[in-house]
Amino acid sequence: MQALEVKQKLEEIISVLPESKLKEVIDFASYLRDREEVEELLRMQMSSKAYLDWLSPENDIYDKVFKDEIK
Repeated sequence: MQALEVKQKLEEIISVLPESKLKEVIDFASYLRDREEVEELLRMQMSSKAYLDWLSPENDIYDKVFKDEIK
């Protein structure tokens, strides 16, 4: 299905929904948008040089230093 077809189908569906259900559709659409933004931010952070350096074997010493605090 093309993006335009999907939008038209969605418009058909929501045009007959009561207001209470429209609020649920808005909540769900907002959730999907926000989740995608959060996932993209996490991907960017996990590919950063600082994060990759933090995971490097050179930093394994901190696992030993803080072993009593990690549970």
